[in-house]
Amino acid sequence: MTDVGRVSPALRDDHLGLALDPQMRAVVEMFQQHFDEPMRVLGASEIRARRAALSRGASPTSELAAVVDLVIPGRDCGIPARHYRPQSGPAQGVVVYFHGGGWVFGGIDESDGLCRLLAGLTGCDVVSVDYRLAPEHPYPAAANDAVDAVDWVSNTIAAQAPLVVMGDSAGGNLVAAAVQHASRSERTEIVLQVLVYPVLDHRMSTASYRDRGERLLISADDMDWFWSQYVPDIAMRGEVGASPGLSADLRGLPPTIVVVAEHDPLHDEGLDYAHRLGEASVPTTVHRYDTMAHGFFSMVGALTVADDAVRAVAVAISDACRPSKP
Repeated sequence: MTDVGRVSPALRDDHLGLALDPQMRAVVEMFQQHFDEPMRVLGASEIRARRAALSRGASPTSELAAVVDLVIPGRDCGIPARHYRPQSGPAQGVVVYFHGGGWVFGGIDESDGLCRLLAGLTGCDVVSVDYRLAPEHPYPAAANDAVDAVDWVSNTIAAQAPLVVMGDSAGGNLVAAAVQHASRSERTEIVLQVLVYPVLDHRMSTASYRDRGERLLISADDMDWFWSQYVPDIAMRGEVGASPGLSADLRGLPPTIVVVAEHDPLHDEGLDYAHRLGEASVPTTVHRYDTMAHGFFSMVGALTVADDAVRAVAVAISDACRPSKP
């Protein structure tokens, strides 16, 4: 069965249609001032430039033993990554992290603060993957990078440690696809996957696309544009590598955490996937944040609820990586 955790006053196990948290509302208003036109009008280059300007400045940090940039060998090219080590000696566990950004923007620099915090809170090594972005590199480039990165980390950095795979939004899409691939190949053992408001289904046909598709931090129209950039060949969007939520068989996947935000077009497909995982006997925990919008999770230091959410996930990661009692 699917469990629903409670880790903060903002995390609920029922749908109450609560208003946006005041801190979240302030972030939305600032975002709407800087991104005053739809994504499809601004285009990839302009979006990246504006996001880079907004992300400048201090970010949450944790004191770590080492932070090293590296290149993961991929089937098509080297994949840049950043390895965060919270302590010297053997890793307690390894988290492979994939950032969000609609497959169009984002990267290891934007995710640096979150990954440092995750490493500090969990005591696990974190490997942040700078997968190729669309439209320059359409599907299956990012999906291939995700599969290759998980496979490489599992055989090197995590060869003697539990492996967790985590991603938010488009990164959650890549995680779901890569974990399904790893499960089918039976070469990689993953102790936990963490899907933070993941993109799972290209059809965008759930009620939340209709009821929550207005433009807060992301809109239904933005998602349609993201899909057009990532998988321009419409016939390929139904492949499970692109839409892992359409997989017919979810049996045998690792324990899963799904984080959903109430004010998010992606809300329902995250819940639907969690329910299907539970029906397939996959241990699944759902964290519902009814006062949050899409994108909140990475806003540590700016949103109290984001801090709570990251800590809750960090506890689950630590638990998953803890050696089992004999």
